[in-house]
Amino acid sequence: MTIFDRLRDTDHQLLSHLDNLELNTEEIHALVDIREHIIKTLIAACERNPRLKQSEEWRLAVEETKQVTAKMHSKTEQLGLSLRKFRHGKKSLQQYQKFI
Repeated sequence: MTIFDRLRDTDHQLLSHLDNLELNTEEIHALVDIREHIIKTLIAACERNPRLKQSEEWRLAVEETKQVTAKMHSKTEQLGLSLRKFRHGKKSLQQYQKFI
């Protein structure tokens, strides 16, 4: 398995976890750490072999990185909105409880 295969596999797992309704934050954190290590290894390989940046695999890795980043941003925004709704509901409940 090449490092690009490992990156694609990690991305697939990460995107799968982000699509779940119930997030497993520990697993996501572990996958992000693995992905970071793979990316650092790829960057080091590119420094040794600049032609690697011209390869199709590198281009695909960059595109996958954009997709993963966009998905993580979207999920973060979605969770932030849910948290704001929850807090608003909690404040409303506290107001109603004053009358009980």
